[in-house]
Amino acid sequence: MNIHHKCIRPIVFVGALIAAPIAAFAAAECPVGYPSSPIEFVVAYGAGGGTDAIARTLASQLEENMGWTIPVSNKPGAGGGVMMASLLGEAPDGLTVGVGSTNTVTLDPYANEGGTFTWESFDYPATAMAVTFGLVALSDAPYSNLEEFIEFARENGRATISTSAIALEIAVQRIAEHYDVNLIAIPGNGAADALQSALGGHVDATIQGSQHIQQIEAGNMKQLSTLVSDRVSYAPDTMTTIESGVDVTVGAYILFVLPKGVDTAIQTCLEEAIAEATASEAYTELMTNFNTAPANLGSAGALDFIKTQAAEYQAIFAAREN
Repeated sequence: MNIHHKCIRPIVFVGALIAAPIAAFAAAECPVGYPSSPIEFVVAYGAGGGTDAIARTLASQLEENMGWTIPVSNKPGAGGGVMMASLLGEAPDGLTVGVGSTNTVTLDPYANEGGTFTWESFDYPATAMAVTFGLVALSDAPYSNLEEFIEFARENGRATISTSAIALEIAVQRIAEHYDVNLIAIPGNGAADALQSALGGHVDATIQGSQHIQQIEAGNMKQLSTLVSDRVSYAPDTMTTIESGVDVTVGAYILFVLPKGVDTAIQTCLEEAIAEATASEAYTELMTNFNTAPANLGSAGALDFIKTQAAEYQAIFAAREN
């Protein structure tokens, strides 16, 4: 079965989002008395990763813009599932905001039996960035593109790839099936952990969404294949999986998540405040360092993307069971 995720389509029109971003708000309109205490950002992955950097930069910008206090904590595990599950037990008061990935709510409920949540378990005030995944390896690895990597795996009987999400494990599996070669996904505790496995030579390659870009620019790593529909600016000579004839792509957004049932006025307040923060100079600079740009779909856009992607993953897993 092919697994060219139609969910990657939003990555294609990120340029449109950049050209016509959600309008920055002069000041978010918030209910009187909100927030009554610090607002905690809980990151679904470990400290030091791309999502962590995004959360901390935006928390700092929100503190500056709104006068709020926003401590940031990390609750990694299960590809973001640990943080998402923890939100189920939080009061819907707008004082706890998760920062994770769309994949965790669109894919995980269908990949894991007995899960405690679905995409309908939460509300989503905003997104922050479109993730452009790539397969990367150390610069001195004896392969420089996907075809050479596959030949390496064939000659050695296998190749290992560190990952940080179920969607990436599925991508590894489907690439392996396409080439009829043994590729082994090694789950990491977040993107930073998966990257360190590759930098330390513990795996043959890794799939990354942002942390690898600085390593490529520093000459420490090279991109073997781009796992979104179009080539990326930081590796313009690297072919996409589609160009290589492999019908596999992976797309996601960095996502803000609220416990279900937060007052709509508070949700609007957070949506407007985050929109202003993602349009800030500080956040744009971070995105420039990631060789990308802010991509805030807003609440309605995030929900539309999540509903569409979840339906597609549900269909994929249903087909695998038949």
